[in-house]
Amino acid sequence: MSGLHINYSPRMTAALVEAGAFKEQPFTVVDVGARGGVASYWSVFGDRLRIIGFDLDPEECTRLNAIDPRTQYLPYALDRQSGRRTVYVANYAASSSFYRTNATYFDRYTAGQNAAVLSEPTLETTTLSGALTSIGLHSADFIKVDAEGAELEILQGAQDLLPSLQGILSEVRFTKRFCGCPEFWEVEKYLRDQSFELYDLDVYRLSKKALPYPYLYSNYFDDGRPAAGPSTQGQVLWADALYMRDLLGTKPNGRSLIVAACLFEIFGLSDCAAELILAHRDTFAALVSPDELLDLLVPEVKGQRLTYKQYMDRDLVGDPLLRPADGRRFPESVIPQFDGEFLAPWEPRPQSIWQRILSGFRKG
Repeated sequence: MSGLHINYSPRMTAALVEAGAFKEQPFTVVDVGARGGVASYWSVFGDRLRIIGFDLDPEECTRLNAIDPRTQYLPYALDRQSGRRTVYVANYAASSSFYRTNATYFDRYTAGQNAAVLSEPTLETTTLSGALTSIGLHSADFIKVDAEGAELEILQGAQDLLPSLQGILSEVRFTKRFCGCPEFWEVEKYLRDQSFELYDLDVYRLSKKALPYPYLYSNYFDDGRPAAGPSTQGQVLWADALYMRDLLGTKPNGRSLIVAACLFEIFGLSDCAAELILAHRDTFAALVSPDELLDLLVPEVKGQRLTYKQYMDRDLVGDPLLRPADGRRFPESVIPQFDGEFLAPWEPRPQSIWQRILSGFRKG
């Protein structure tokens, strides 16, 4: 999954973690479709992070479990209800799905062969709520769902979990011609009914074989061979959709506010985090000065790092610092607001989550 507009250096979140915001209860992420491991941006929570991952491939779960005992990966097939369901194991393993890809339609694209079906095992399914209950987990802070079209069914099987969540990152599809799976609007309606709102959307494109565009990033089969993937241009077929709760005007508990502020900063929505701090200063003041937290949220713009007051005292419409050159989009130098694809050349590539955590231990 894409990182959307990930902030790999969430300074406010780091300050809250250091102040003990998650001392009593770790920040908990449920990762459905965990193939490849944990996203590096969760490393800010250090040893106060708990990851529960799910993947259809038992071998991948075994591999990931061996990396670090602080994570737990389970080879469960998740659905809206317990039962049995056929899995279409794809040529490109990460494309395996409960939904058979429409080969006639998908073969028009450069990635057509990725979804070629190699086998069709039938698996026992369970719900996400049931799977988590079986390991003694009844709440979480965030869930990522990447299930190749089965996202809606998995979320429908998480009714007991949804009330505890502050954020959801789900893959969504824009056409049933792809594989007959639920479309974006169906996921959108379900999550809005659960009081979540869409905050960000990162679309993926595939180009037709008739005139391929360059690939967006490098994809590989499990044996190391290059694989086709999303392209720089082409038809929009799917996306990563970030959903959050709007806590303003509600009476959330203190932990919910802190979790939401951290998620907003990590996903490049520091304006939303600042709004929460300004509206609930007393809650944050119990851990860190709200003014300090606001200062930490201010992005570096064109090489300048300002305090919150200095930033807000500027002309937010006419100030050259906040405007691009005429005829251009805003430059890449708003460092914290863009994902790895847009990192400035002097910014180091983010380490893996466990490289960061272990590095912190060594320093300590």
